[in-house]
Amino acid sequence: MTRIGYVLKVYPRFSETFVVTEMLAREALGDDLTIYALRPSTDSRFHPEIARIRAQVNWVPRPRRAIDMWELLANSVNEPDMRTHLAEILPAVADLPGDEVAQGAALARAARDAGITHLHAHFASLAGRTAWIASQLSGIPYTVTTHAKDIYHESVDPLWLRRICADADRVIAISRYNERYLHSVLAGTGARIELRYNALELDRFPFRPPAPADGPLHVVAVGRLVAKKGFDDLIDAVGILTKAGIPVVADIAGEGEERDCLAGQITALGLGDRVNLLGPLTQAEVRALLGRAQVFAAPSKPAEDGNIDGLPTVVLEAMACGTPVIATDVTGLPEVIRDGDTGILLPHSDPQALARALRELAEGTVDAAPLARNARALIERDFDSRAQAAVLSAWESTPELQEVH
Repeated sequence: MTRIGYVLKVYPRFSETFVVTEMLAREALGDDLTIYALRPSTDSRFHPEIARIRAQVNWVPRPRRAIDMWELLANSVNEPDMRTHLAEILPAVADLPGDEVAQGAALARAARDAGITHLHAHFASLAGRTAWIASQLSGIPYTVTTHAKDIYHESVDPLWLRRICADADRVIAISRYNERYLHSVLAGTGARIELRYNALELDRFPFRPPAPADGPLHVVAVGRLVAKKGFDDLIDAVGILTKAGIPVVADIAGEGEERDCLAGQITALGLGDRVNLLGPLTQAEVRALLGRAQVFAAPSKPAEDGNIDGLPTVVLEAMACGTPVIATDVTGLPEVIRDGDTGILLPHSDPQALARALRELAEGTVDAAPLARNARALIERDFDSRAQAAVLSAWESTPELQEVH
């Protein structure tokens, strides 16, 4: 029997709706899932969809003291083969924090005891390292889905990235851009890289044609308030339009480390009645916000630390709903926002270009209706969570079940 262990740094995590969507689709297929979380959540809100997840959630113990670390290791690696494997990987894990190694051992013990047949880690960072350790100790194969920060950020250790991906059963890239990058940085490792986009439960995102402009142009942006989202460029663009006498209102939903900085920028530009920071919203609240919006803005850009967006799920949600999207030419975004076809694509870090695109929509010189229709067609074709789940399920089935697939 196939039993899948999902390895996640934090669960539940407000910003990672794609993980919940993926697990829901797999459970709908009949997959038997168990969740292993390495850190508790510190989020202030949670999506109601989490309540639909049937999988048991296990928080992998994290030792705080050296004596607890050694006790956890001893209790976890309590079979001869696991002790042998631990000795074999000690040179590799010697540079890791001791609590990570102990958590990897605890995951190996828990997965073996639960009869887990395959581990599935999201992000090739902490979750990927922990899955690697657990796999080395237990012999349970694993798959890792890579995203953005875990492969692009300046903190990424290339040795560990190559090690995790080389030993994975599959390495999943969430965009063609990421797939090309992984082929480059993993050259010579033998890593089996597969493209598999994050997807949506399409029934939760009904399409409605974009409404004609009536009053100020209503712009919506959603995401964590961090530098790579480019929300400062959106605020600048609203300032440019306001000075030009173009009525526009922007709602930015999310929470994060840049909130105070963005609030200060809004105040400095005198845009307190034009730009609203809404805080974190649930998926249902985001859908309602998209339904009221005339345009969705995704002004992503590379951050100074190398962090960069992958392919934001909320962009796909806007496209599914029929909200016209303006996005920048960052990583996977050009794969879905095809300029003049499924949306408007701009160079990143260019508030003037963003202001011009918003003005064209506000003045009706760009017809949003065909953009919205084409965007929905693309989402239906390539981003259905049922299709995504079927592929993942087939990849991670035990050998005897793979023959059935």
